[in-house]
Amino acid sequence: MDTSKKPSLALLCLALCCFFVLIPSVCASFYFYRTVSVEMEDNARETVGLYLDRTRESTEAVLDTLRNGIYYLMSDPTVQGYMRTEGPLDQMARSQIEKQFSRVLFLSSALGRETMSGIYLVHEEDEFIPVRQDGIYQGAAARVQRVYHQLRDLNSARELYLMPGDFEHSYLLTDYLDLDTMRPIGKIVIELRTAALIDTSYIKSVYSGAEVYFSRTDGQVLYCSAGSAGDLPAASGGNLYHQGWRLVPYRLQLDVFVPRADIVRSLRETVTLYVSFTAVVLLLTLVIASLVYWHQLRPLRGMVDTMDRMATGDLSARMEPTSYRETELMASAFNQMAERLGSLFEEVYEKGLLLKQAELGLLESQIQPHFIFNVLEVINVRCMAAGQYELCRMVSNLANLLRANVSNRGQQKITLEEELRYVRYYLELQKERYGEKLRYEIELESQDLLCCYLPKLTIQPLVENSVVHGLENKRGGGSVRISIWEEEDGIDIRVWDDGVGFDTTNLFQSGVDEVDNQHNHVALPNVQRRIQLLYGQDYGISVTSTPGNGTTVLVNLPLDRGGEEL
Repeated sequence: MDTSKKPSLALLCLALCCFFVLIPSVCASFYFYRTVSVEMEDNARETVGLYLDRTRESTEAVLDTLRNGIYYLMSDPTVQGYMRTEGPLDQMARSQIEKQFSRVLFLSSALGRETMSGIYLVHEEDEFIPVRQDGIYQGAAARVQRVYHQLRDLNSARELYLMPGDFEHSYLLTDYLDLDTMRPIGKIVIELRTAALIDTSYIKSVYSGAEVYFSRTDGQVLYCSAGSAGDLPAASGGNLYHQGWRLVPYRLQLDVFVPRADIVRSLRETVTLYVSFTAVVLLLTLVIASLVYWHQLRPLRGMVDTMDRMATGDLSARMEPTSYRETELMASAFNQMAERLGSLFEEVYEKGLLLKQAELGLLESQIQPHFIFNVLEVINVRCMAAGQYELCRMVSNLANLLRANVSNRGQQKITLEEELRYVRYYLELQKERYGEKLRYEIELESQDLLCCYLPKLTIQPLVENSVVHGLENKRGGGSVRISIWEEEDGIDIRVWDDGVGFDTTNLFQSGVDEVDNQHNHVALPNVQRRIQLLYGQDYGISVTSTPGNGTTVLVNLPLDRGGEEL
């Protein structure tokens, strides 16, 4: 036998180790990853929402404070008087304006010095009045002048504007009106550090890869935490988690984009550690399993060698005792099998001698039926010559019945036509014995049924049972009727007699004394056994009989038109 194509037990053990360690680990990792990732996304939603709420409140407070300051400056009579004055303002006027404006701005805790980098009140055209107690740097003043000249047409106390090319600052530009004529007589320019207004330190500390976009509702980006104000990402699906809010009165929008990789980064590190630990456990398991396998292989090799000796014909081969219970059981079972094989070998040898003798006896027995047929043939010829036609017919029926048993030897099934022929031979012989006391009838639904097959000697033993046990002890004789018809699931055969009947209580029970059956109705259980051996438990015979009222035997067989030997 080629064992190279057989699977290795060692590889099977390794595969099972990998399966029982890896599969639960992978499933646990996947479940842990999916479950915890959902929780971490919920945490991210809460964290980003908290940041947005805090930022909206602070931004709205700053813008409300600036708007109130602008309205205060515009409605203050002193500042109105200075702004209507033609010509440059003196230092006292400047100080007074700064004082009035600062009174409003710096009374609010929402506006920090790092948020607002410059406030200017423009008088006439080119006179810029810085409104800050701590002063304005020269660079800031020059920058605000450029903003004024480029964005002077813009006017809103609610909207922030962006100077092209400058992504650090945003601006409020509002016309200063003469309240008597409602004519612009100046402009208020406020410069804000957008990064200080939109503080991203908190969200960046939690998610380092988060990007914050501060923009107008018309799509112009005022600030981006990435360093340059680009376009907003198209959508928040895929690899980015998005959340935002709108500050409707000021036409502003804040959007936060967090990479999903940042959300689950700690989870990924945990899973990586878990997978590494699993790999180490698997490696140790494989090493230990390999050591155990090779240690167990020693007694197995000895057992294989003993089996090889047994296979080559050495019936004296026996396995040595082993150190383990399982291998000891195998060795004990093998040794018992070897002992049994030895005794069976001797028994088979003796039976072989007996078989030879039986074959010789069979050859001798095959000579006897031919001798009987020849003798019956001689008797038949002499009866015909003597004019004894009734006796001749009896001899012919007997010869045909004996010849049928010899010619069909070795066959398990014959056609219904042949079976009925043997039944007629038997009944004709019995009729010669009982005369008019025996009446019989054979009813066949269709001649097509004669081609169907059934087990040999199925009907004849039932008829013999009816004659011998049913009619022989009845005064005045009786009748036997055989009816054959086709059903949906097969063929039904009914053998009825009006004999003495019998008690069917223990007819088919196992364990009934065989000697008693020989004197009663042994043919019925024998037919039942042969039918069920050939066709299964769904087929067989049923017997209805009561003492003094006759017997009915119903045989159910499959519709067998092929006649294959089983």
